Amino acid sequence: MFARIIVLVVAFLVSMPVLNLGLRLISAKDDIQVLLGFIVVLLLGVAWYQLVRYMYRYVASRVRAEQDSFNDNVRHMVLILAIVVVAANLAACTTIEPGHVGIKVNSYGTNKGVEDFPAVTGFQTYNPFSTSIIEYPVFVQNVSWTKDLGEGRPVNEEISFNTGDQMVVYADISLAYQLDATKAPAFYVKFRADDIEIWTHGFLRNLARQKFDEVAGRYRIEQIMGDNAPFLAEVRAIIQKELDPYGVHLEQMGFNGSPRPPQAVIDAINGKVKATQDAIRVENEVRMTRAQAEKDVAKAEGEAKAAIAKAQGEARSNELVNASLTTNLLEWRRLDIQNLGTSRWDGKLPIYTGGSMPLIQLPTLK
Repeated sequence: MFARIIVLVVAFLVSMPVLNLGLRLISAKDDIQVLLGFIVVLLLGVAWYQLVRYMYRYVASRVRAEQDSFNDNVRHMVLILAIVVVAANLAACTTIEPGHVGIKVNSYGTNKGVEDFPAVTGFQTYNPFSTSIIEYPVFVQNVSWTKDLGEGRPVNEEISFNTGDQMVVYADISLAYQLDATKAPAFYVKFRADDIEIWTHGFLRNLARQKFDEVAGRYRIEQIMGDNAPFLAEVRAIIQKELDPYGVHLEQMGFNGSPRPPQAVIDAINGKVKATQDAIRVENEVRMTRAQAEKDVAKAEGEAKAAIAKAQGEARSNELVNASLTTNLLEWRRLDIQNLGTSRWDGKLPIYTGGSMPLIQLPTLK
């Protein structure tokens, strides 16, 4: 009886590599390998069924006197064995959520180590006795390294670097990156980080701080505080070059807010900006004064031309009047002027003359 139990235990231990092989074939990419995996698992299940059945018959034939109690013990043993097998199969299943990739790690055998291809998303099976699956996110990761304890992690993670004119600048950095799913196994082999947050705030932050300090040595403080797009582009390019072998792609990187140089530098920059603004303001005032003067000159020239034109018009008018004057016209105008203060005669003699005719000197018409 004891020898049969030992055989059962040995058979169980031997079947584990076979089960591992079957599960690996089921998880393979090739359809034929998947079919072979199902066949291996099915044959292993049949073999276990036959082994348990043989053990049951063997023990039953040897202990017929205690048939009833033996049957109970065998039932319990079979039940426990079935529970162990089912639990092992359930433990060997996992679901990889969308946006993640599973990395299979073999602990034993000739293929121990990280497999050369990642598991796809969805339901996955594996041997829990010799295999483990590490899940990595492959969606875009957003990171903020700031001085503010309320943003990002509750620690001061600002980055400092020295400029080409020996100025120490502190800055908050934000970036976004994505892990290439096909290179996830190599990434894990390189860093052995089960939690990608550890890599983000460890290796990646140290790399970014080093490259910021390296590139900033070629820029003046004005270039970093002003139009800093070339500076950030160079830093991003050199960081991306370091991350390419690990399958990490930078989606975005930049300052989170304005860089923070020493206060003396801020005052000097503000003074320079103010002087520039004052110069622009004075230049605008000069332009406005020049424009107003030109406007006034143009107005005076216009008025002068208008006066000349008016005088020329009046002179021409006088010439035309002089040319049209005659003796009769002048005499008529004289009489007309004399009668301006009185009523003009309508050419009729008065009806009542007071007994005598009025003496009126009529003009002599020539």
